[in-house]
Amino acid sequence: MAEPFIPTLKWHIKVLAVLLALCTAAFFVVSYATARLPVQYQKKTPAPETTPWLD
Repeated sequence: MAEPFIPTLKWHIKVLAVLLALCTAAFFVVSYATARLPVQYQKKTPAPETTPWLD
């Protein structure tokens, strides 16, 4: 019977670093893709009258 896999601290650090890199890359890809959308789909700033808590 094979021994169970017991991850070490070094393994955890490598896996978390890869996940962080993938999430960061995905964020920039999605950010770039959404910036290239047509004008009607761009982010809009709400009017100050409708969102007084943002002032």
